Amino acid sequence: MATLHPFRALRPHPDAAAAVASVPYDVVSVEEARHLADGNPRSFLHVIRPEIDLPAGTDEHADAVYEQGAETLRRF
Repeated sequence: MATLHPFRALRPHPDAAAAVASVPYDVVSVEEARHLADGNPRSFLHVIRPEIDLPAGTDEHADAVYEQGAETLRRF
């Protein structure tokens, strides 16, 4: 049986909430996500669709994508 542990929620400062908020990762293509996050380094799309910050054509299941997402989350 799996053991579940609680974790602390991540919430942006109220002044930054509008810039951080994003659509769910599975309702936009990579191209749409790139467009939505363009010029907004605070968009959570950089965390949930990290391939948008890698070269076009990067396999979305490549280790580099997960590493990019983890690094972006740490910076947030």
